Amino acid sequence: MRYVTTVFLPALGGAPFAPALSAALAPYDLNDYAHEPFDPAAGWDSWTLPSSDALPLRRWRRRDPAVVRLAPVGIVAAAPKRLVDFDEMRAAAGREASGAWDAWAKVVRTHPPALPRTHFTEQSEFMLQPAIQEVAQAAVTQRHRYFTFSVLLADPVTHFGDDRAAFIARASTQAFTTHAYLTLDGQWLTQHTADRGWDTHVAAMTAYLDTLPDDTLITRVSCHA
Repeated sequence: MRYVTTVFLPALGGAPFAPALSAALAPYDLNDYAHEPFDPAAGWDSWTLPSSDALPLRRWRRRDPAVVRLAPVGIVAAAPKRLVDFDEMRAAAGREASGAWDAWAKVVRTHPPALPRTHFTEQSEFMLQPAIQEVAQAAVTQRHRYFTFSVLLADPVTHFGDDRAAFIARASTQAFTTHAYLTLDGQWLTQHTADRGWDTHVAAMTAYLDTLPDDTLITRVSCHA
């Protein structure tokens, strides 16, 4: 399983970024896991920095020296909270959601009504529905911008179940949320923490961000577990 983790670090004060990030992640190395009780949802067996900008920056602060960039191409690996353009993150998520919802609406218009997976006893019966077949074929080719395996596995009927405005609003609200986040005091939190579920995870991560000082460094890493 590969997923994104947001890591919050205290202001570095001139200290190098890479060792600070490695030290924050180290306790959750699944090959040397020291936490009890053991939680397989809290950890990694490998991680990498993003291959593209991790966070959008406020336009007038993109060259701020506090931004951590990866040589030689200058990818934004981390930035203080005060420089991150959260409004653009929400707007971009909304644009992506509107495109996805419209793509599914087009499929729905051209096929008989599809039923959610929970309606069927067998997965194969669910998959035989023409609308689901179209999404599945798009996922297999990996050429469709919106119809990926993650959408297929989420059940498109349920995934796109909200009306258009609600679907876009939900995506915008979740724009900053990642599968996991690592707090300043070293807590690794996901939707599986205390079985809190995705919606509570979104709310908790958003509330935590609001409490952080503006100089808190934010980065994202791609983890495998």
